[in-house]
Amino acid sequence: MGVVPIATSHKATEGPQPDGSSLRVWLSDPLCFTPWYTASLARALASANVSLRLLSASVSREPEYFSQVGLSPDPGPFRFDQLANGWPSSLRRVLRCAAAISNAIALARTLESTPSKRPDIIHLQQLPLLNHNIGSDFELLRAARRCHIPVVHTVHNLLPHDTGNRLESIYGRLYRSVDHLICHSRDIADALEARFDIPSIFISVIPHGPLFESADQRNPSDARATLKLPPDRPIVLWQGVMASYKGLDLLLQAWTASVPRWRNRSTAMPLLVIAGTGSSEVEAEVQAAAAALPDTLRADVHYIPTSRLPSYYQAADLLVYPYRSITTSGALLTGLCYRKPIIASDLPPFREYLEPNQNALLVPPGDVAALSFALQEAVDGITNLYQQPRAEAGRNIYLDLLAGAANNPRRYVGWDQIARQTIDVYRMAIAAKAAQPKVCKVLHTFPKASLRKA
Repeated sequence: MGVVPIATSHKATEGPQPDGSSLRVWLSDPLCFTPWYTASLARALASANVSLRLLSASVSREPEYFSQVGLSPDPGPFRFDQLANGWPSSLRRVLRCAAAISNAIALARTLESTPSKRPDIIHLQQLPLLNHNIGSDFELLRAARRCHIPVVHTVHNLLPHDTGNRLESIYGRLYRSVDHLICHSRDIADALEARFDIPSIFISVIPHGPLFESADQRNPSDARATLKLPPDRPIVLWQGVMASYKGLDLLLQAWTASVPRWRNRSTAMPLLVIAGTGSSEVEAEVQAAAAALPDTLRADVHYIPTSRLPSYYQAADLLVYPYRSITTSGALLTGLCYRKPIIASDLPPFREYLEPNQNALLVPPGDVAALSFALQEAVDGITNLYQQPRAEAGRNIYLDLLAGAANNPRRYVGWDQIARQTIDVYRMAIAAKAAQPKVCKVLHTFPKASLRKA
């Protein structure tokens, strides 16, 4: 099949609707590491008539989320994760990991002992136990191989963030152990081929879909009132999971450098809102910056429920993504939905969706001075817009970006099309597996040569 081209519209494309009516799929996200993506894909596949079993723990901070969106996870016989809801995070992680390990082994036994319960294909999302060299997921892969069941894996991150090359060996083993890989951008497909020696015919590019689209297009002033944000100040938003690769430290430096310039003007001071949770080190850095700049930086360092998340985007004038590196970004796809101008690092996966000076200002990754200049330019545009009507405004980069952002929905692909492309990959992988000779003995290892599918 090769690489599936990235489409340019989030609307359903012409042609028949995706039909997976004869497919039985196990969609696996055992530790619920990508819950929003997994839920969106699961719902789209179910709408395409796929018979789906969702192998996932509950969302740790929102245990009822899956049921609220019409999904019923069935990860296996062990549900220790349910006992952990509301417990301290360290104990919660231990119980969730124990459940994931136990279920992987139980599911492998189910495949081999109960043919009637076997799926046509297994689709794996992130497998974070591998980050700790826990290989229970390979038990399921070995059982699938013995039962002649194809396995597809979505590569959300080429390697886990902030781990360097430490896990390259175990992830290389994973990539060579499955039948097909899905990734979200062409540069990652190229990296899989170059770095891990995966032939391109076993890689498909299927775009990441939008997350947290809200049918309730609230007035920004109403959203600000809900969040107790000022109604008349430019608001810049950073939202997501706080991790070092996302460049929050760079944003804080750039913002701090810009504040004196804004203080010397008679216009309203802009407000930077940082919302989310993450590592204790990054959280502490954000809270310290907010304490030093209480009038121009608000730190909402806590879990943001999905029901409240849209209000942040609706309230903002400008979104920022100062990442050092990225494979794909659900946070960016979330931001695109709300049609707001963006400042982001100039990274290949971002360029799939962002056009310089059209819907975004792009800056070199890690360049604090360039980020500070972009912030000042955009905030000046917002301030000028607040002071005078659009009809009277002269050249205004923010207005240009706002006009470009109005077309953001044309820049990403909707879940109906993603389901169609994913079903195509499933059928291709099933056909390729059927053409292979069946395994006649137990395989205890995965020699690289044997995993280059004929």
